[in-house]
Amino acid sequence: MRLAGYGGVSRVLDRECIMTSTISRPAPQLGDDQIVRAICGLRPCRHGGLRLETEQLGEKRVVHHYGHGGCGVTIAFGTTSLIVPMVESECDAKEPVGVLGGGVVGLVTALSLARRGHPVTIYADKVGTETTSVIAGAIWLPVGIEFGTSPTELQRRDEILHRSFETLKSLDPRRYGIESLDVYEPKGTQTEEGLFSPGLIEEPELIDSFPFPCVTAAERRFRTLYIHTPRFLRTLIEDLRSLGVRFVTARFGSHTELQSLDESVIVNCTALGSRTLFGDDAIYPARGVLVHMKPQDLGYCVHDGYKYMFPREDALILGGCFQPDRDDDRPDDEMIREILGHHRRFFGSACGVG
Repeated sequence: MRLAGYGGVSRVLDRECIMTSTISRPAPQLGDDQIVRAICGLRPCRHGGLRLETEQLGEKRVVHHYGHGGCGVTIAFGTTSLIVPMVESECDAKEPVGVLGGGVVGLVTALSLARRGHPVTIYADKVGTETTSVIAGAIWLPVGIEFGTSPTELQRRDEILHRSFETLKSLDPRRYGIESLDVYEPKGTQTEEGLFSPGLIEEPELIDSFPFPCVTAAERRFRTLYIHTPRFLRTLIEDLRSLGVRFVTARFGSHTELQSLDESVIVNCTALGSRTLFGDDAIYPARGVLVHMKPQDLGYCVHDGYKYMFPREDALILGGCFQPDRDDDRPDDEMIREILGHHRRFFGSACGVG
């Protein structure tokens, strides 16, 4: 598979100011000759949503930071903004801090602490592009995560969403692989409340047709951020190394093993690993299957619940599914056929499949 270089996404970003309503978009090519691979990942979901709290375990103060489900890339900066004050209430300024987990939440946590002057060590058996964080694309549309319904929980949700969105918008788009894309939804697509509030995603625009060949009835269009996860994760790691963050390969079987670490304050970003490591039975996997096609510079996304199409710079991502409490991370033929069949029916003959 050919990996697109920096020039690929830069070319797309240069088109940002062009309004979709004024141009015609191509349909994707979804023939078997375009298939690169099928892949499966386990979303680290949690009943009751995010766990952002501190726990005393022996001589260590553990600040828990997990429960993001499939929204780690999109909201990690927002939740980290709440975690950093919790960490600093437990330690002195510039005191060393350990971070457990090398997925996107662990990387963002480590980056924020290192920028505040803390010597940081990341303990993980896999880091960045070796983790589940890299499998999919990341449209900024945080769904499938529990935030709660009380006034306090909704206020915290809004703070997380706004801080994460504003931080992502402030990053160098070419370096981090972030662009603004139009997202098209067919009739009947459901979207959660609170995402289209002032200062976040623009209100969806009702449309009567798609600007690309399609046999499916259109309903609406909106514009949001899209994060090319491989580049995003690589850049986070570059930033961490430039700040002197240490990476230590480690796997812990019990929280008692943490007592041997040098740091007195540890941030737990192990997600699914927290079930075994910290006995959190609220954690559960939600299986997702994806089909990666050869990269295609389409310039738009399609969102139809868990059936979606994202034009990542190194692959065209076709999703997907949400299968809770399944920890088998091997893609099955039945789901692969369902995903391909859905998208091929969506676009009809224009996608190059007879």
